[in-house]
Amino acid sequence: MINTTQNFYEHLRSRFGITNTRLNEFLHIERNRLFFNDIDLTHLSHEWGSPLEVGYNPIISTQISKMQGYFARAFHNNRYQGNFTYCYASKAAQYEDLIRTALTSGAHYETSSPMDIMMARLHWKAGNLPSDRVILCNGFKTQQYVDNIANLKREGFKNIIPIIESFDEIETLKRTGLNYEVGIRLRVDKSILPDGDFSKVTSRFGIPRHELDKVAAAINQTPGLTPVMFHAMIDTQCVDRQDWVKALLLSFRNYCELRLTYPTMRAFNFGGGMPVPYSLDFQFDYQAFANELTAGIMEMCAQYEIPHPDIYGEFGRYTAAAYGFDLYKVELVKSSHKSDVSWYVINGSLMSSLPDTWALKQQFIILPLTHFDRPVRKVWLSGMTCDSDDVYKSGEEDDAVMLPELHPGEHLTIGVFMTGAYQDMLSGIGGVHHCLLPEPSELVIEESPVTGAYEYRCTAPSQSLKTMASLLGYHKYLPLLEEKVHVAPQPTTVNSGKTRENSIFSFGKLQKARRRVLSLVANSLLN
Repeated sequence: MINTTQNFYEHLRSRFGITNTRLNEFLHIERNRLFFNDIDLTHLSHEWGSPLEVGYNPIISTQISKMQGYFARAFHNNRYQGNFTYCYASKAAQYEDLIRTALTSGAHYETSSPMDIMMARLHWKAGNLPSDRVILCNGFKTQQYVDNIANLKREGFKNIIPIIESFDEIETLKRTGLNYEVGIRLRVDKSILPDGDFSKVTSRFGIPRHELDKVAAAINQTPGLTPVMFHAMIDTQCVDRQDWVKALLLSFRNYCELRLTYPTMRAFNFGGGMPVPYSLDFQFDYQAFANELTAGIMEMCAQYEIPHPDIYGEFGRYTAAAYGFDLYKVELVKSSHKSDVSWYVINGSLMSSLPDTWALKQQFIILPLTHFDRPVRKVWLSGMTCDSDDVYKSGEEDDAVMLPELHPGEHLTIGVFMTGAYQDMLSGIGGVHHCLLPEPSELVIEESPVTGAYEYRCTAPSQSLKTMASLLGYHKYLPLLEEKVHVAPQPTTVNSGKTRENSIFSFGKLQKARRRVLSLVANSLLN
């Protein structure tokens, strides 16, 4: 049961076991305000408005450095003879600044589609991706995908390893007439997994276990193809460390058996799955994972009398999740049919900006920026759209979110954290959202390489209605749209009735313009 006699900070302490004002690695409370590292989020929201989508670049370098450190210590302590390679899985988030930061922080590149290769090429040409790095190519190898891989090799980037997903891809690569080092991906199913969290995992990717020998032989017999890597992705967000390591080691035995026949095999890729903290009480021992996986691989290598392989990991969610967070203002407080639960309506859309909230019931960290000393209240958090699914399912009592109590006429800005991975890629970067809600302003925070000070760049202002209409194909109606209907971020510094009135008026103008455009389209169709 929720103790509503507590203030919000006391609720955090009792619910998540927090013992001081440090909430997790990057969030803390100072002077009754929420900070992201050393950034005062209240000040940030006052300066840039809301809704606001923030990308915090410095945390990418931190994440990469920490994971490299975990494996470096595991290798040193176990006297492991191979190397560790950290690859950024670009499908998690495709922002140029994010990928650039990951690459300059030492990450290698993992792709999953034809356009990924084109983006990798741009980073190579720009000097962000050194030629001695590796590009791993996952995903189904369409002709365009293979053509792009081949063209990049012809231009001079040699360290590309296509991961074979199906038998047909061997012939497609052969037809390019180029030489490739390739990987073999094992299809995950219950035949190779232990009982426990992964016992029901199935995948459409990779080669079935009973066909591994056939595919490996075909690769080895194909001129220009050399098998070098075994890929064994298990699942996503693998929070049970022991089950995950056990599943990987069961898969690694297949590598060992292939290595006895094909001595060119030298790398074991455990794929993705590294979990991230979607809750303040998240616990996962990354160092123990690296230690246990390394020790298990060494033990099995000794059994088969084979050398230690290089270990590769693909980190998308782990790299990008903490990079992104969203700020929203609670525009409206409404009563509900339950006397102890209120509706808090934000100035945005949860289902559009954070599609995993309704598609997967994904939980995120949701916190107020202020009012930690206020009484805690159960609330249902919803977006401003007219869709009944635009609500946040917390998985807690009544599916409610705990937030500070608001007095009549007050507003509250909240932060939704760990949104940097997949949310934009699923909802569409630059796309028009449900009910014509505009794309939020986008702010990138980088550290100056000279002074170390933060530099703030607005990489995309809030969309004008003209931009939104263009994206929807209403090009010939653009002269009829008034630019003054531009939907700018609403100010959060003033909680007066005037600010409230202005925010409603701006939204009303947007709806009027929307109806006008749709009316013109309807008339055009009738005529």
